[in-house]
Amino acid sequence: MKLSTNALTSYILIFSILVFFIVLTSKLSSKKSTEGFFVMLKSQKTLNLTLSFYASGMGLWIIASPAEVGWYGLGFDVIGYAISAATPFILLYFVGPKIVRTVPDKATLPQYIKEQYGNFAQIFVSIVAIIYMSAFLIAEFASINFLFPEISGTSGLIVCISIAVVTFIYLNLSGFKASLVTDRFQGISIIVLLSIVLSLWISQNGFDNIMQASNTGGLSTFTFPSFKSAIAVILAVTAAEIFSQGYWQRTYSAVDEHVIKKSSVLAGLGCFLTVLILGVAGSAGAGFGIENPSLSFIQQIEFNSFSRILVIALCTMLVASSIDTLQSAIASTMALDIVKRGVSEAKIISLIITFGSLYLSFFVTNIFSVFLFADLLAVCLVFPAFYKIRMSKTSQGITIPFSLGFTASILYRFYFIDLEVNPGGLFIPTDLYGLADLNTFGIGFIFSIIGTLAFNRIR
Repeated sequence: MKLSTNALTSYILIFSILVFFIVLTSKLSSKKSTEGFFVMLKSQKTLNLTLSFYASGMGLWIIASPAEVGWYGLGFDVIGYAISAATPFILLYFVGPKIVRTVPDKATLPQYIKEQYGNFAQIFVSIVAIIYMSAFLIAEFASINFLFPEISGTSGLIVCISIAVVTFIYLNLSGFKASLVTDRFQGISIIVLLSIVLSLWISQNGFDNIMQASNTGGLSTFTFPSFKSAIAVILAVTAAEIFSQGYWQRTYSAVDEHVIKKSSVLAGLGCFLTVLILGVAGSAGAGFGIENPSLSFIQQIEFNSFSRILVIALCTMLVASSIDTLQSAIASTMALDIVKRGVSEAKIISLIITFGSLYLSFFVTNIFSVFLFADLLAVCLVFPAFYKIRMSKTSQGITIPFSLGFTASILYRFYFIDLEVNPGGLFIPTDLYGLADLNTFGIGFIFSIIGTLAFNRIR
């Protein structure tokens, strides 16, 4: 099959960026110890850590998922989703230094859980974290399938495989250090390229037209159901993101507590602004009459040779920064918290998870909904995991409250939700509009709190 000029140029650009990442990381030498491969203790200052936080959090999903929320939702939904991009960093600001102080010289959150709750709880939390990170991987690969063919005419499958293989290669050779080094370049590149692309979007459509279209699309409409959905998203994403081990690898790599706090504030602000603007773009897409929610931002841009190169470079940077973070985080969780036998087994399992996620991504029709089941698990887990950080506990202190919260949320959906009408069914906590359902998340969260307090009182 003959490639078009646009597709050929796009492949060359994508592969050139990926080759550059391999060259960039080729001279790095990783320590042979497990800790050296998965964390760079007390090595990162504010600028590097801020860029790393931002680059690892801002994957390709930001081009599709905020646009979907803006397309489907109203004003509160857009603002809530933007806030949810920042709140994990707020939580990290408060609990990050305490956890590093409580269990220093570690690399993952489940290692703290082990010290507080024991081995079983460590494995339990690790499994939930891997489910969430796998959902994130699925969303990233699905975003490739949605966006790259639309922008460049390239095959989503070829781009997925290429990025997955290249990121695995340089992480396999150099470990977490490679992810940190690429984060700096990716973070700066994403900020510059995204600024140019957004400027191009505004210049082509006109600021006044964009605001008028976004208001037509629902941005200026504020309703109580929209408010409830926004609160649900904030609760769900905050809880889930704090279990993303990529953030904890970087937190433990900070020089000191001051760096953790300052970087959290700066990265949180950057993520908030990014998701807010792209959510507004999704509302504008609805107002302009774009029919595909996932493409409601990108289809507002008129492509020429220059703009196509910019957007392809941006998308490649976004997806590579996110996927290498997730691969490194999954491998660290497998090696340090589940397998506990060494690096080799963890690499193999993380590779299997990566390509399993790639396969599942081809069944995705909505990026936003991919996260919701994993978000529900995290919401039921977050309070018992962080309750009284320095208090020694038992495994039952985390598993019983989690089970109570999750069971209560599922029973609520079974008895009080019309599952034939609700797009999420029993296990994906959506409302009638396909957005996050506050009642489901709230019940899970409240019952996990009740279970935690009751168990510790009884104990």
